[in-house]
Amino acid sequence: MRKSNNKQKARFERVIFSLPTGLVGELRRYADAVRNGNKSGLAADALRWYLDHLRKVRHTAKLRESYAEAADRGRQINREWEHIDDESWARLDELGTKQPKVG
Repeated sequence: MRKSNNKQKARFERVIFSLPTGLVGELRRYADAVRNGNKSGLAADALRWYLDHLRKVRHTAKLRESYAEAADRGRQINREWEHIDDESWARLDELGTKQPKVG
């Protein structure tokens, strides 16, 4: 009998790494409590959560940087147009004092 030549991508990949002994003990305890002893499943859940957390932190930092740049640009535009704004208010004030009061 021949093996099939259809190579399907595996859903899982074996990864070997070392952990501190105390952490392995915690991994076993939590895996027993929440994953029916499935240490790999618990480690995968923890890694997914941590990587998602890192993505969110990175995204938040980019948003804050972008908002700060937009605010700086807004202040710069305001400074460029501030003298025109002051002139407009002064003209409106002049027009208001020249109009006769109805009453």
